[in-house]
Order: sequence, then structure tokens, then C-alpha cells
Amino acid sequence: MEPDINSPPVITGIGLLTPLGQSAGETWNALLAGRSIADHARVPGFSGAGRAIAMAQRAAAEAMGNAGWTRDLRESADSGIFVGTSKGAIETWIEGEAPDVHPGLRCGLAQIDFELSRELRFGNGPRLTISSACSSGLHALLRAAMAIRSGEIRRALVVGVEASVQPLFVSSFKRLGVLAPEGHGCRPFDQNRRGFIISEAAAAVCLESGENTIGRPIVRIDRWAAGGDGTHLTGSDPAGKALGRLLQRVVGPDCDLVHAHATGTIVNDPVELAAIAAAARSQPWVFSHKGALGHSLGVAGMVSVVLNCLSHLHGIVPPNIRSTNPLTMNGLRFSSEATQAAINRSVAVAAGFGGPLAAIGFVSG
Repeated sequence: MEPDINSPPVITGIGLLTPLGQSAGETWNALLAGRSIADHARVPGFSGAGRAIAMAQRAAAEAMGNAGWTRDLRESADSGIFVGTSKGAIETWIEGEAPDVHPGLRCGLAQIDFELSRELRFGNGPRLTISSACSSGLHALLRAAMAIRSGEIRRALVVGVEASVQPLFVSSFKRLGVLAPEGHGCRPFDQNRRGFIISEAAAAVCLESGENTIGRPIVRIDRWAAGGDGTHLTGSDPAGKALGRLLQRVVGPDCDLVHAHATGTIVNDPVELAAIAAAARSQPWVFSHKGALGHSLGVAGMVSVVLNCLSHLHGIVPPNIRSTNPLTMNGLRFSSEATQAAINRSVAVAAGFGGPLAAIGFVSG
């Protein structure tokens, strides 16, 4: 297959599971209705040690149903699976191993892409799992886009999943001082922000070469950038230099919406906001879903991507729920209410502990 350098990859199907919805549409409607979680939350309807795998399969099935992918297409060597997760199927390690999982995968991040490939009947195309803390999902999407642009494959199922609302991780984040007090909720970019709350989620997109797509294009990926901030293991550069360079490359002069990483932490939110403001030229709307859905760690970037697709489709910027007293926006637009707005170009941002960063730009299909 020849490189497809003149035809940007396109998203043709989306799927989403969150504490507020069992599908992309349910979560979207919950956001527009102003609903939110107030404390650490799981996705309802899933139980047992294999919940992360089951959630990934459900989100993937929704995305592939949207895109119209058949079994014959999935079995093609031109179809790949890319997974982004920070902790994988952690409950199979902590609470018990699934008996039908290959022994070599029971304690590895690759367990999810293996199970997806097997259960969804994918063929001999590439499989890859990327773990880069809270930027895992966006890095998986970026890698899939690179594989399509290089001619390695024609299409990719990209799945982000996180099911790690466990006492071990809640206690660890609490010791770092980044969690909001009980009942306070997450308040991104708000004067009264005090940290984030942890949530589960699974998000999936069907990504195809821009030529001869199977599904109807929703958005196309036109720009992306990845980088690393080596300032500190759990802290970012207070000047935001690395993030600023990424955003300068991706935001551009015509951006309508920046879906920020914005976790509601005291230190990081103002740094990210300043980097967005410095890169923006067209007064884009700024949004973070974490006020409503919490921080789903490695899948957070993919949740942003799915919600951006819905903003493009419906011409609506969702409300920044719980953020009613925002920081100074400096040429950016911000609202705690759902807002009608034409979204032709958007950006999704993700950042993780240890410094991994990613930003991806989308244009209406």
C-alpha cells in the first residue's frame, strides 16, 4: 500500500462509555443537561475482574456499528487495533485472573488489544498498546494516524479504556495532593478548583484512510504534535514551554474549540490556559469534560476526541459544568452553559505524569 500523504485520516465511527452514559449519545445528552459526578465513579453495568476488557469491547462495538465495519473488513491485514491505557486490565491482576486469557498476557497491558482482536474477529493486521500515563489515548490515536498516512494500514480501531477506581490508586493520588475534597467535584479552570476526581471510561473511534472510506466521515485529522516535558516525574514546567510548542503547531489561526486537558488542579490549569491563549488567534471556545465526567486518566484524551466529534456534528460546545467562576480567559471564550457554535476546527489536548504530551487537530469531514 502506498503512503496516503495527501489524504488525511478520517474518523467515521465513535463509541463512548462513561459514568453518565452507556453510549456516546447518552453521555452527550447528560452533558447538555448539566449532569455531573461529584466523587470518584465507575461506569455502571460492568462488574468483575474483566470489566476493562468488557468496556473496551462495548465502546468498540458502538464505533464499528456507526462506521459500518463488517467482519470481512476487520479480518483484512489492512485493519489494525491501537489501544491507549495507563493501567490496562488492572482488576484482573488485583482481584483475580480471567481463566480464558492466554497465560502470557494475564499481567500485561497487551491483554486488552489481544482480547479485542480475538472477540471482534480482527485478522492479521497490526496490534499495539500504548501506555503514556494520561496521554495514552491520544498517543494511540496519533500512532494509528501515522500508520495510515505511511501506508502501513488503511484503517484502525483506536480504543482507550481505564477501569482503575481502586483504593490503591485513589490513595496514591490523594498522597500527591491532586484530588478534590469529597463532594467538591472537579472544577477545571475555576478560581475555586481544588483537584480532580477519578472516573472510569472507554472510548473508541474508527479511523480510516481519507480515500474510499467505508463509513461517513465525521472529522478528519489535519495536524498533530507530541512531546515530552522532563521537568519532574509528577510536575510540569511552570512556564509550560513544551506544551506551548505543541499548541503553537496544532491550534492554528482558525480554531473554534480547544478541548483542554484541564484537570482542575491548582498548579497545572493556569499553565495550560496560558499556553492555549498564547497559541490561539481566533478566540476559540475552551472546554474540559472533567467537571462533568471526572478524570479518566489514560482514556481522557480519547473521551475528548469523541466529544469533539459530537461538537462538530451538532454545532454545540458542551457546558463547563462546575466551573462557574473561571480564571481570566485572555482572548478565549468559556461558558458554564451549553452554547450553540459552528465548530469547523477543533483541538484535543492530553498530558500525563512523567511529561508525555499530545495535541491533535480535527476539521469537519
